Amino acid sequence: MYVINLIQSLEGAADGAFAIDDKYKIVYWNRAAEEILGYEKKDMIGHPCYLILQGVDERQRLICLAHCPIAKAAFDDKPVANYDIQARNKTGGRRWLNMSILAYREGKEKGNTYIFHLFRDITKKKDEEALLQKVLDVARHHNNSSPLSKPNENSNPRLNALTPRESDVLTYLANGYGTDDIAQALFIAPNTVRNHIQNILQKLHIHSRTEAVSYAIRYGLVD
Repeated sequence: MYVINLIQSLEGAADGAFAIDDKYKIVYWNRAAEEILGYEKKDMIGHPCYLILQGVDERQRLICLAHCPIAKAAFDDKPVANYDIQARNKTGGRRWLNMSILAYREGKEKGNTYIFHLFRDITKKKDEEALLQKVLDVARHHNNSSPLSKPNENSNPRLNALTPRESDVLTYLANGYGTDDIAQALFIAPNTVRNHIQNILQKLHIHSRTEAVSYAIRYGLVD
């Protein structure tokens, strides 16, 4: 009953979802997965997930393998943190996905375990982070070559309104760190980082991470 309710919920979800059996073959593929990656359910069922997705990490290292260590950990009832992969879509292009996995076992036998993969498209976020890095590089170059002195941080009441943790997040952001990197550096969850960034944008009266980087550089939070 639980798995039926889960599948019914996933069918109407905005996030993509698929499930694999202990042979790493796809046994379920929802509508959102079709929309995000372009593969129809009828073309996916029964095929190994690693051959279809061919997921790689940020260094373009293949992480979707015939004996996936991430799926194996889930099959062995070990906790698995969410992770980002760049997966191949039907047209041959690639989409960045943030992936979470959930193990479901029917009875006590491991052979009756299914691993559900829940994912959302984060390609836009990754593209924004890449653009942010370019802006940061240009801003640093301009900042280092400008004859004008940098404004004093203490002269800006908006910066003073930030909490110490928000100041830390802004500093990491201005130094080119992405959400996951900041989370690891500060030992907090990625969602907590995103909440801090939203608070920073509101307090500084700005609208994007790019503006936040320029703001931080202007007021001397980075060298």
